[in-house]
Amino acid sequence: MFRIAKISLRQVARKLRGLWHQNDGNVAVTFAIALIPILSAVGAAVDYSRANGFKTSLQAALDASLLAGAKNGDSNWVTLATDTFKANVDKLAGSASNPAFKRTSSETYSASVSGSLASTVMGLFNIPNIKVSVSATAIAAASDDSCILTLDHGQPASHVSLSLNGAPIVNVSGCSIRSNTSIDCQGHDGGATNSIAAGSAADCSRPHSNAPAVPDIYSSLATNITTACSGARPGVTWNVGTLPSGSAIKTVNRGSYTEYHICGDLTLSGSGTLLATSVTPDNVIVIENGTLTVTSGSSVSTSRTAIVMTGDNNHASFIKFPTGQGQAATLSLSAPRDSSNPWQGVALYQDPALTYKVDNNWGPGATLNADGLVYLGNSNVTTDGSTGSANSKCSKFVMNGFVTNGQVDLNLSQNIGGCTAVGLKQWRGIVVRLTN
Repeated sequence: MFRIAKISLRQVARKLRGLWHQNDGNVAVTFAIALIPILSAVGAAVDYSRANGFKTSLQAALDASLLAGAKNGDSNWVTLATDTFKANVDKLAGSASNPAFKRTSSETYSASVSGSLASTVMGLFNIPNIKVSVSATAIAAASDDSCILTLDHGQPASHVSLSLNGAPIVNVSGCSIRSNTSIDCQGHDGGATNSIAAGSAADCSRPHSNAPAVPDIYSSLATNITTACSGARPGVTWNVGTLPSGSAIKTVNRGSYTEYHICGDLTLSGSGTLLATSVTPDNVIVIENGTLTVTSGSSVSTSRTAIVMTGDNNHASFIKFPTGQGQAATLSLSAPRDSSNPWQGVALYQDPALTYKVDNNWGPGATLNADGLVYLGNSNVTTDGSTGSANSKCSKFVMNGFVTNGQVDLNLSQNIGGCTAVGLKQWRGIVVRLTN
């Protein structure tokens, strides 16, 4: 039978004190030798923890300075970045050299810096300082001048939201194509100034991958939407040149422009300009809880008119062109131009609050031309038809996703005079993000 001895803590302490005061040579030597690596290990752990905290703070200071300089982007960006760094590094426990800032392209910025932290315990072992170094790289997005922009809400950067499938005829002049995720051009670039993607720009000419995503500056336009139908939706067919009457349309005078509220689905038919020139210069057609349909054989145009789609999100909201062999229709939009009109520069706008049945599929017979902004922020658009500019050559199509199939004709362009005439507003800021 084994007996387990009971030893109190007091007895253990007494034994250790005896070991400390032991005069035996072997014990003293062994204790002295063991003390050196123990102290070294403890000292290294303490100083490593301090150095790691210093490095983290130094990295944060360098990141902040690089972001400030890159966001400024002008000829004095290095001075701004350096001043920002000094303001932050003065608060740190250690010291740092002057950082090195470089701009390797119009969009790519980099920085590096080294620093040192006075050691505590490790100083006893002739290591007075612990040296660290950090680096950072940032990419700045250029101002947006895209003719096609896909927002791709909530998707990772690797997701392809702009895809030119089939054999499209692409003629994009004076503007870029852009995605807040990825683009697959499949070799069809059509003369775009740049193909910019937050993810990858595959098989595109003048590609710019890993760019920052641009903000959606158009969603806030929804605050200008007014309603007048109180939920009623009988729908109306609007024949070119004849203003509809009845309960399905309600007219509201807004001073510098007139609003026509369509209660339910709007069907357009005929050929010519929708509203007569005798009507006030700017107009807004508000479709409440309905779709927009262009009948086969129709060729409808607007003049200084915005079409706005809104509703309670319980009814479909999309643009329907005729489908089937031999069927075709054209819708040509021209945006309001009065600067006092909140819809200036907007040809077609879908309320970003709408998510129910908002995707669009336009067949081979569909032709949509627009001067100004076409905003379908939550819609994934698939087209086999034609998309282009109408008259003044200033088009911008903003969608959640855009896919072409078959013999699609994309004929889009922007020029300074055309965009000024339309009053198209684009994002002119700079978005900067760190890449490491």
